[in-house]
Amino acid sequence: MARKCSKCSEVSEDDALFCPECGSYTLEIKKENKYPIKWIAVALVCIVALSVAGFYFLEHNSKIDTSLTLASNSNLDSSNEYSVVLKDSAKNPLAGKFITVEFQNNTYTLQTNSNGTASINLTVDEGSHEVKAYYKGDSSYNEAHSSDILVK
Repeated sequence: MARKCSKCSEVSEDDALFCPECGSYTLEIKKENKYPIKWIAVALVCIVALSVAGFYFLEHNSKIDTSLTLASNSNLDSSNEYSVVLKDSAKNPLAGKFITVEFQNNTYTLQTNSNGTASINLTVDEGSHEVKAYYKGDSSYNEAHSSDILVK
């Protein structure tokens, strides 16, 4: 390691504590440290990664919750109409959204009207029947599920 004389500025390449020219104490010459540039780069990469993750988190958690509830009577009458209502967390109906209904190994896709209601006439025998309905969500709204028992 090189050392430099504090008095005459003579540079010595050995580890001598005293200058061979004037006898004064020598100081260690520190090499230029390139590590701060690397640490700054690492810090910038971390900041960018955290920013991207933050935007991703905010975007995916900024969706509005929804609810899907049975609108028709669970005791089916002669019309056999099954209806569900899709609303947001503020209880506003969601129009034009697609609801999937599963009943007796069949799948139906329904669209909600201006009141957030989607309906279908189901042909059922007497007894209890399970009907599942779900809304898959979209870029603005979270998904919602409903499972109902219908009796005829």
